[in-house]
Amino acid sequence: MNYLNTAPIENFLDKARIAIKSNQRNLTLDIKEVQSLVDSLAVTMTRLAGDGPSRPPENTAVQVKMDGGNF
Repeated sequence: MNYLNTAPIENFLDKARIAIKSNQRNLTLDIKEVQSLVDSLAVTMTRLAGDGPSRPPENTAVQVKMDGGNF
């Protein structure tokens, strides 16, 4: 599974928080920031929708063994 890079989303949220706290009327992103944000959101939303590799197959058997150890 590929690593999910959420740094562009976090950077955008940080900028938005600062803008809100300082009562800014505008928030400006350069095109590189926009492209990174778009890519990160697209991958994140795809995985949340279940089309990405983060979702296990439906019929996966799970085996759990419990051992009490040495009490």
